[in-house]
Amino acid sequence: MINKEYNAYLDLHCHYDELKADYLRETLVKNNIIALSASVDIESYKRLEVLNKEKIQNIYFAYGLYPDVVLNKSITTLEKELKEINFENSIAIGEIGLDYKITKDKETRDKQKIIFSKQLEIAERLDKPIVVHTRYATKATLDFLKDYSKLKVVLHWFGGTPEEINIALERGYYLTQRFANPKIDNINERINQIFIETDYPVSYNGRQMEITGIIDSYNSFCKEYNLDKEEVKKRILQNFEKEFLKI
Repeated sequence: MINKEYNAYLDLHCHYDELKADYLRETLVKNNIIALSASVDIESYKRLEVLNKEKIQNIYFAYGLYPDVVLNKSITTLEKELKEINFENSIAIGEIGLDYKITKDKETRDKQKIIFSKQLEIAERLDKPIVVHTRYATKATLDFLKDYSKLKVVLHWFGGTPEEINIALERGYYLTQRFANPKIDNINERINQIFIETDYPVSYNGRQMEITGIIDSYNSFCKEYNLDKEEVKKRILQNFEKEFLKI
């Protein structure tokens, strides 16, 4: 349950599966951080399930298979892994999507779409929001999601053009900001469709990421758009309650 003072920092997208429970308990509470930690493969899912059972204050979980899992595993194997994942224990399906940076050939990209669609169907069945990865595949992802109009969609660190950003927002999707990127016009009108993230432990501009980097990400966002940080924290937590916690 979110504290009704709405003064915490929410990190909508990060990967905590290799961190220790005691460290997370201390660091998140001390720094007033709430986090949604996502899996990328079956191994990270299993590690997050261990953390999930620890009942650590301030952590929520998103379970899913990252698009690049198709590089080393067959569709049959990945379908079996999807059956192993207890999606009921998560509040979202993620990190899922399409990634064309590494996958260049049509066959591999088609495999990504198969795994993506299977997870979208799971999200529809369970009525859970999705956290979507779109690297080098913005148009393909937006086109693919057209057929899933009932889903609540978060495009994490979305790298689309201004036109693609507008398309996503007009569809009602949420976009995450990582150190005020990507730039979004009319941010005051769009704050109800914004989240902020770190993508921990992924580095940023050559800088090693820390859990507390979410505070810097909020500071950058508020400075870039000249917004009051306490109001931003409140609005983003309300977005989280509305779409993820269904309060």
